[in-house]
Amino acid sequence: MHFRHLVLGLYLIATVILVSLPPANWAQMRPTLSSPLPSYLPQGDISGTLNISVAETLKPLVRAWLDTVAARHPKLQITVASEKSGNGLDALLEHRTDVAAMPRRLMAGELAEFVREYGYEPTEIPIASDALAIYVHRDNPLTGLSLEELDAMFCRERQRGVLFDIDSWGLVGVMDEWFEAPVQLYGRNGTSATSAFFQEEVCKHGSLLPKLVDAEGSASVVLDVGGNPHAIGFGAVGYATSMVKPLPIASVKGGRYIEPTPQTIRDGSYPLRRNLYLYIAKPPKAPPTQPSAELVRYLLSQQGQQVALDLGYIPLASEEVTRLRAKWATPSTILSTGETPSPRS
Repeated sequence: MHFRHLVLGLYLIATVILVSLPPANWAQMRPTLSSPLPSYLPQGDISGTLNISVAETLKPLVRAWLDTVAARHPKLQITVASEKSGNGLDALLEHRTDVAAMPRRLMAGELAEFVREYGYEPTEIPIASDALAIYVHRDNPLTGLSLEELDAMFCRERQRGVLFDIDSWGLVGVMDEWFEAPVQLYGRNGTSATSAFFQEEVCKHGSLLPKLVDAEGSASVVLDVGGNPHAIGFGAVGYATSMVKPLPIASVKGGRYIEPTPQTIRDGSYPLRRNLYLYIAKPPKAPPTQPSAELVRYLLSQQGQQVALDLGYIPLASEEVTRLRAKWATPSTILSTGETPSPRS
């Protein structure tokens, strides 16, 4: 027996056990705003300069926020710094910006580098969440997939340890007429935020297989998958139709399948989600500048979170917004740009 056949046989024994579990509830809720969220009310006529660096994948969202803040405060000068790596952090570490927007939390080494540069830790503010759904045709009997299986389906390098490409549905335990049916891939490629997210979280910064059909957007992915019984695709959450179902995902092979719902995305149990953050260079006992405080006030408002929702992100829960606003500076403690902050007593 060839080695590949032996591996496939052992793999199938495990996957058949998993797919025999009762099917999950495939209903997909489109994310909504938590209610109530505070409305944005500008704090006077803000002037000065806001220098911000933005990860490439977050530019559409952050630019939408900045455009609104700039329109409300015409005397405010906003500069978006160019980046070397596109992750939003370089310019902040080089003291070229005061604020960085990033699609993930700072890693330990990055945090240590920031402390070496500034002498204190940055102020961290969650601003929204991002999540991907894995869509299959509604007739596909599969009840879930692990990140390892997704890696072996979509990614060139297979860095999660599966020893072979999963290119037929039988290799994930789907039987009968599905057993030899080919897995046909749909998704986003190139420089899209959705593609970058998938490659980071599933492929572990690897690359996608060239046979993947590059769709124009998440709605197109769902349309393609809904018309092809053998298809599987990834896209933003909330695009499910009656022709597709979003699969529950397990972080590891044999783990518990978690459905992509607003609750599991907000509580962090769904594997294909991540928080988005602002990092602000502000000494811990000093108040923020007017421009940075006004940006934070806007993005933590009903209008700011609605922008995130409209662009396909998951808005913050109202409880989180309340907690963050309570920790942020009140208008009386905000400094204008250019003033030297003094420690609070």
